[in-house]
Amino acid sequence: MISGFPKVSVCIPVYNGEDYIADAIESILSQTFESLELIVCDNCSTDNTAKVVGSFKDPRVKYIRNSQNLGLVGNANHCLDQAKGEYISILHHDDMMMPDNLERKVQVLNENPNVGFVHSDIMLINPQKEVIASNIWEEDTRRDYIKNGFEVFQRYVLKMPLAASIFIGAVLARRSCYQHVGTFNPKFLHCNDSEMWLRMMLFYDVACIGIPLVKYRVHPFSTSTAWGDYTSVPYLQEHYEATSLVFKSHEDRIPSGVEIQKKMRKSFGERALELSVQSISKGNRATGKVFLKSAIEMHPLVFANIHFWKAVALLMAGDRAYGVYRSCKNNLFSR
Repeated sequence: MISGFPKVSVCIPVYNGEDYIADAIESILSQTFESLELIVCDNCSTDNTAKVVGSFKDPRVKYIRNSQNLGLVGNANHCLDQAKGEYISILHHDDMMMPDNLERKVQVLNENPNVGFVHSDIMLINPQKEVIASNIWEEDTRRDYIKNGFEVFQRYVLKMPLAASIFIGAVLARRSCYQHVGTFNPKFLHCNDSEMWLRMMLFYDVACIGIPLVKYRVHPFSTSTAWGDYTSVPYLQEHYEATSLVFKSHEDRIPSGVEIQKKMRKSFGERALELSVQSISKGNRATGKVFLKSAIEMHPLVFANIHFWKAVALLMAGDRAYGVYRSCKNNLFSR
C-alpha cells in the first residue's frame, strides 16, 4: 500500500438510495477499524441521495456523481477504479456493517498473505432495521476457515444452482486480486459477484469468519427483490452461463476440469428439472416448459432422471398427468 492511503476502501454504489444510505454510512464510519475511505459512487440519482451523503462531514467520505448512468455493474467497476486502499469492501446502500466487521477481516488478510478475500455470515433485517433472521447464510459460512481456493471452488460451483453462498457485502478482498483477475463482468447483471469469487478462488485462498458481521436489508424495492429469487428462470440461466464461462476462460487453472464441469452441469440440470415439476404442478406450464428446456441444455443426460419423465407427463397429460407419470415410471424404471 502506498504511504498515506487508507488501508481499506469501502465503496457504496448507489442509485436513488435516500431511504437507507444514511444507515449504511453510519455503520461504516462507526467501524472499530478507522483507517478507511468511504467512496459513494452515485449513478445519477434523481432523489436526495446527494443531500443525505453531504450531511456527513467526516473527511473520510468521498462523494462521486457519475456523469452518466453506468448501469449496476458499471457502477461497481467504477467503485473499483476509485478505490485507493489495500483492501476493498463493496457494500450496497441499503445494507449495514456490524461495528467490528472490518477489524476482524483486516486481521485475517494481514495475517494470511495467501488469502485473496475473506467473507462472513450475514443476518437479515427489515426496513426498520429489525433482525428477521440472525444466521441465515449457507452452512459453510457459519464456521471459521482458511481453505485452498480450488477446494472452495469445487464446492461453490455445485451450490450455484441453489443460491449464492458468498454475499458481496460480506467480502473484503485485496485490491491486487481485483487487478489480477479483472473487473465485474457486465454481461451478468445479477450474479457478477459470484462469477468474480469463482475467478478469485482459482488464484487465491479463501477465508471465512463464521459469525454474522453484515446486515442484509430485505425490502420491496431492492434489486434482488425486483429481479426474482433463486427459483426464477433468469436466476438459474444466468448463474449457469456465468459458471460455464469461468470453466471456459480458466480451464488451465482447473485440474480435472472436465469431470468437475460434468458435476456442475448435472447439478444445474437437476435443479432445472426440480423447478420444472414445481412450476407445472402449480399450473404454470409455460415456466415449466422453459425450465425443462433449460434442463436439457444444461445436462443432456437428464433423460435418465425420473423427474424428467414426471415433468413430461405433467405437460402432456394435464389432469391425467400423475397417472401417465406413474405408468412411465413403472414401465421404464421397474426392475
